[in-house]
Amino acid sequence: MKHTVMFIFIIVVTLIYGAVSWYVFSRGVRALEGTVYLRIFKWSFWLIAATFIIGQVLERGNPGLFARVITHIGSVWLAFFFYLLLFVVIVDIFRIFQHFFNIFPASLTSGLLSGNMLFVYALSFAFMVTVGGYINARIPKIKEIDITIDKKQGENRKLKIVLATDVHLGVILGNRRAEKLVEQINQQNADIVLFGGDLVDHNPIPVVKNNIGGHFETIKSRFGVFAITGNHEFIGNADVSADYFLKHGVKYLRDTIITIENILQIAGREDKEKLRFAGLERKPLEDLQKDRDEKLPLILLDHQPVEYAQVENNGIGLMLSGHTHKGQLWPFGFFTNLLYENHYGLIKKGSTWFYTSSGYGTWGPPVRTSNRPELVVINLTLE
Repeated sequence: MKHTVMFIFIIVVTLIYGAVSWYVFSRGVRALEGTVYLRIFKWSFWLIAATFIIGQVLERGNPGLFARVITHIGSVWLAFFFYLLLFVVIVDIFRIFQHFFNIFPASLTSGLLSGNMLFVYALSFAFMVTVGGYINARIPKIKEIDITIDKKQGENRKLKIVLATDVHLGVILGNRRAEKLVEQINQQNADIVLFGGDLVDHNPIPVVKNNIGGHFETIKSRFGVFAITGNHEFIGNADVSADYFLKHGVKYLRDTIITIENILQIAGREDKEKLRFAGLERKPLEDLQKDRDEKLPLILLDHQPVEYAQVENNGIGLMLSGHTHKGQLWPFGFFTNLLYENHYGLIKKGSTWFYTSSGYGTWGPPVRTSNRPELVVINLTLE
């Protein structure tokens, strides 16, 4: 089932990517026609464009150095190509208006707004945005929030919880990103460390092969380090990822609840895409609640920010999610905001708090143009 879905997905993506690439290519040929750069453009465009598809295939096996290089080039190219496409589409829209309404004088359309110059502007725009987004994606911020949850017994307590979602460790983000993540976590002196899904970017082989989990053994946390599955763990092999990180001190909560020293409980749900990729349904929230101690506050980890009404109705104190990346690349944040009730940030419904993180890593292009990656520090008060 999983392989069939992935095969169909790759075919559809390849067809769409090929069609859109041809559209941009044809505009480039038209703009550079009659110049010495045309032949260079024809060869280089398809050569670089192919690295994305080739990289996607290679990284799903046992990728070596060549595969990692190709995947990295193809992933960065995808962000560059997207903004190149965006610019070309806008130019074509203006050309339609120019054709019917003759907005710009001939002196501009044959000079600063000529086809040659517009393509130079497009390349420059895409290059600057991609480079800026690449740098931005490598500089995670510390996002600090204060939350108070009611409890029914015991003394008032204050806990510091560190949350990292959507790290996407694998071919592109490896040991350096893991080392930086652990360093930032340890600077917080956390009571509890949580990973909110997609710790692994669909293929656990490079994570195991490069011993990325070794960095996680040095995480300092008073009460432990816990994780949940995201959709990418199931795109790959969730069992392999969970078993591997357990050996390095990270316990996956897979439709289970744990109790932290009679202070609070943490529930971890399997990602809702488990059914699609593994053929198994995750445990309903009502069934998960059977292991709950009603006297203790409950924190729920669910990778995707969904089923808010159920969570609120079950009296859960705090739900933590990720998945959306807050769009990652502008302007996709507008779409994630439409798709999810809370695509980013902290909201409260009834007595339940909900927080959706923009994530620590990146998916696809190692580029962020609409927001900063973040490590979330939650100052939790139980009273």
